[in-house]
Amino acid sequence: MSVKPSLGPSPSKEPTMLPDNYFREIHNWTELLYFFNHTIPECHIELSENTKRVVLFVLYLAIFVVGLVENLLVICVNWHSSGRVGLLNLYILNMAIADLGIILSLPVWMLEATLDYTWLWGSFSCRFIHYFYYANMYSSIFFLVCLSIDRYVTLTSTSPYWQRNQQRVRRAVCAGVWVLSAILPLPEVVHVQLVDDIEPMCLFMAPLETYSTWALVVSLFTTVLGFLLPFPLIVVFNVLTVRQLQKQGLPEGWRHCRLVCAYIVVFVICWVPYHMTMLLISLLGTHISLHCYLTHLLYFFYDIIDCFALLHCVANPILYNFLSPSFRGRLRNAVVHYLPKDQARAGARASSSTSSTQHSIIITKEGSLPIAVGPNSTQA
Repeated sequence: MSVKPSLGPSPSKEPTMLPDNYFREIHNWTELLYFFNHTIPECHIELSENTKRVVLFVLYLAIFVVGLVENLLVICVNWHSSGRVGLLNLYILNMAIADLGIILSLPVWMLEATLDYTWLWGSFSCRFIHYFYYANMYSSIFFLVCLSIDRYVTLTSTSPYWQRNQQRVRRAVCAGVWVLSAILPLPEVVHVQLVDDIEPMCLFMAPLETYSTWALVVSLFTTVLGFLLPFPLIVVFNVLTVRQLQKQGLPEGWRHCRLVCAYIVVFVICWVPYHMTMLLISLLGTHISLHCYLTHLLYFFYDIIDCFALLHCVANPILYNFLSPSFRGRLRNAVVHYLPKDQARAGARASSSTSSTQHSIIITKEGSLPIAVGPNSTQA
């Protein structure tokens, strides 16, 4: 997976010793292999690499198929309705685009894991795929933060400027997120290179004398920006939104409370094991020492944990779209549009009945609740 090159070759691989000047243009490849081999303690542990490759292939394939369908549906529905439904759809649309970008990189990771980390796609794609993955990963997380903050601000703000310029501000924020996410992967990607050994591998190739420091800095950089800063913001602003809804005595407060718990639990499950494992491996050998068996287990299961983090691309469309009655109604309308005429009329009548019911609910709440936290806001 994307961070794997930062951690050196797979410990299960037997290193191939080459002449000292063979990879001099990168740095001494033999010394780097020696460094990796002496960082990982030697002990015998029965772990099946073939079984792991099969599990990774199945996980990647399942996440790819489900995530591709979900995010394409979210993009299509929100793209067609972005001009007339929901003030927060812009963040949801951009988050789905970022998740789709991650999903589209999965076939490469799936084949790389199946081929025991042999890279077959050339030097340019070695850097570009890693860059593409990280840029979309940061974007997805940052749009989730923006969504949490914006929903609370929209619910509580009485500023005339905000009321007049909401969409303009959101477009500027989305553009800023994409630009920031395009810059953040550069410190790591600049050191990613294709090492054309007997089996070509795409690896993180920082200078040997500072390799451990670079690996740790990159891991900390990713953890801080990808978890330690976003997570508190997501929790705080979602909790504040729930308290505001409950203060108004609305039923949506309790429903939104359950959704917030789901948001937090999914975010923790997807990202905490990933960042903890990445940091531990970056610290191994030079900063901390672990028991031999624990070290090998950490390396062995890292790829599976890394793959498991991708479940956020499957969970986000469900939590922020498919659980919303408003989104389901728009999805039905989009499906009805492409059905034969007889089926379309029956579907339109059912959709109209549902829309009328939802509309009556909105009207009864309009006096005490801003429109941004109606049914559409529950998808955010």
